[in-house]
Amino acid sequence: MTTFTKIAWRNIRRNRARSTITIAAVSVGLCALIFLKGFVDGADRQMVENYTDLLIGHIQVHKAGFHENMDLEKTIINSHVLSQSFKKIPGIKSFSNRVKDYALISSTDGSAGVLLMGVDPETEKRVSVIHKRVRRGSFLGKDDHTKVIIGTTLAKNLKVDVGDKAVLMSQASDGSMAASAFEVGGIVETGAEEIDKQLALITLKAAQDLLVLGSKVSEIVIKTHSLESIDGIARQLKQKATSKRFEVLTWKDVSPMTYQWMQFDQAFTHLILIIVLIIVASGILNTVLMGVLERIREFGIMLALGTKPNQVTQVVAVESFLLGLMGVIIGGCIGTALVILTGIKGINLSMISSALNSFYIGSVIYPRLDVFSLIFYVTIVLLVSIFVSVYPAKKASQLSPIEAIRHV
Repeated sequence: MTTFTKIAWRNIRRNRARSTITIAAVSVGLCALIFLKGFVDGADRQMVENYTDLLIGHIQVHKAGFHENMDLEKTIINSHVLSQSFKKIPGIKSFSNRVKDYALISSTDGSAGVLLMGVDPETEKRVSVIHKRVRRGSFLGKDDHTKVIIGTTLAKNLKVDVGDKAVLMSQASDGSMAASAFEVGGIVETGAEEIDKQLALITLKAAQDLLVLGSKVSEIVIKTHSLESIDGIARQLKQKATSKRFEVLTWKDVSPMTYQWMQFDQAFTHLILIIVLIIVASGILNTVLMGVLERIREFGIMLALGTKPNQVTQVVAVESFLLGLMGVIIGGCIGTALVILTGIKGINLSMISSALNSFYIGSVIYPRLDVFSLIFYVTIVLLVSIFVSVYPAKKASQLSPIEAIRHV
């Protein structure tokens, strides 16, 4: 340990109140940065997971142009052949076939336009959690070809309940009018108004029979083992489905508005973090500057005894570094522990759960720790604590020894 490092350390210990304030400013600021980033990352990840798990899936494969213009003519023939090639791609957890079409559903008390989805009751459970959102009745079974599952808002509008009859009507693939009566087997409540108001689920076979599709399907929905692997798997799928007759879309492509909203949310979060960082820097600058002003006579004596100006600067800089180091250690440990603890138990925001459900987040937020962000913010706060000490240190080194000693 150099002489000036010893002096800096002795000064820190000598004025414990000032040192404590500086360390506290660094600790609280870093802790706030870590927790805020962890909270937002956790909320964003939950939104993506809940959104994709509910119905969208991680990746969708269609006939080219189906996503832009949902047309029964744009269906996948021999989907099992395409599905077999997917099994060879590592990272794919499961997949399921679906039929999708716009239809009209009516009861004795009303009618409404719906998104009709024909699903395989068994494989659908592996790519979505819609079956877990059934609030009354039960989800489709493999032989429930005469039952329909509808959203809670749609059920209210039609004034139907479990066991009541509803008629689905659409135009079949051969141009004929498709119509059939179904029994309401279950009512789902997702919290997302557009789903609860417009969704109607029947079995895949029932949809194929109703719309005269034979064995054709509208899409193959794929679920991967992790969100991080989606883009890589999508690229491999595009290579497998080399024909221009198919389109491979990730959830970002299927719902660009949701993805853009997430990007905006991230940008807004970064702005808040920058503001917090500026506040932290201001607090450190204030305490360091006050410490310099309190020690003008001390610096004057040091200069009078032959201490060089750059050595005075070194003393102040070392003090700031040591204070900043202690602050980031304490703040980093508290912030990390806080994110880990709340990440396990969750933060209950049920008071605003309706608003959160609209964004597919859920009423309990689980913050998540990102090691890269942790290292980044620890480094930034430490560098800031050193950087803001440059101005006070320069001012201290430029003091006139005589005037500094006379300073009261």
